[in-house]
Amino acid sequence: MAFQSGKSGNPRGRPKGSFGGRVKALATLDRLMARSKNKKMLEKKMQKEFDADPMKFFKNVIMPLLPKESKLSFDQDGIVEWKTLLEAFPREGASAVPAEGE
Repeated sequence: MAFQSGKSGNPRGRPKGSFGGRVKALATLDRLMARSKNKKMLEKKMQKEFDADPMKFFKNVIMPLLPKESKLSFDQDGIVEWKTLLEAFPREGASAVPAEGE
């Protein structure tokens, strides 16, 4: 049977209660991180990586975890400005996002 444009290969979709690989992997990671010894081990390794090169750690570990709605500006010294997109590109007539501590 040939592929037909606009027609699903599985018209009934995924069965209820079944999960894809990403959800299963995240569930496994969640179980691993629930163990106190694993949290401590990860924290120690992350601190070592951070101490070795904070900017590399930020770019390779923190930035991929940030919401896509964030906007970062860099120069040769590192981060210059960090704003949410709501702050960086406010909608007309919308109130500004309050600064931290306000």
